[in-house]
Amino acid sequence: MDVRVDSQAHPSRPQDEGDALAVLAQVSEALRARGRAIMSVKIDGEAVSADRLADVFGGKQPDDLGLVEVESEDIQALVQSSLNDLESLLPELPGVCHQLAGEFQGETPEAGFEPFHRFALIWQTIKEREIMVANALNVDLASLDVGAVSIPTMHRELNQFLDECAEALKTGDCVVLGDLLEYELAPRAEAEMGIVAALRERARAERA
Repeated sequence: MDVRVDSQAHPSRPQDEGDALAVLAQVSEALRARGRAIMSVKIDGEAVSADRLADVFGGKQPDDLGLVEVESEDIQALVQSSLNDLESLLPELPGVCHQLAGEFQGETPEAGFEPFHRFALIWQTIKEREIMVANALNVDLASLDVGAVSIPTMHRELNQFLDECAEALKTGDCVVLGDLLEYELAPRAEAEMGIVAALRERARAERA
């Protein structure tokens, strides 16, 4: 496991023990001591999303992995930029849900297939950005509630409905797809602003 942080070799230390995830955690701690946070991780050139880090690194020994490239960024700059991006993007999300639902309930439902794939990728990116901000703030998402529902629960429910949408796409059931967008995804799109507000409040507390 050859670790490079911001293109510089990460020095091995006696305390760099444990599995690969523990080594990554030690890299994160060293960065945090400098006011920086992990922005992205690649293994042998392949990007690993924030929500997959535990699965990809957990249980593996350092020797099981090759080149691990970590890019970092100043924590406050990262958090503020990410939250600003989310706040500008999220107000449009419920409208997109309603628009796509209309497509699937209209005369040419097949016209909605490609836009839906792009929409799902955008929402996946939003979730990854929320996780990244939480990691940068060293906040456990399970400790944050939006309307008495924890953020991990909201993410799990969203994944469930996105999976149901994917299945409906596979079978060509545009009625079910339209209903899921209108009655399940649109309300969750509105709730995303609550997630960002909770993260924004925690970021303010960190600066205080």
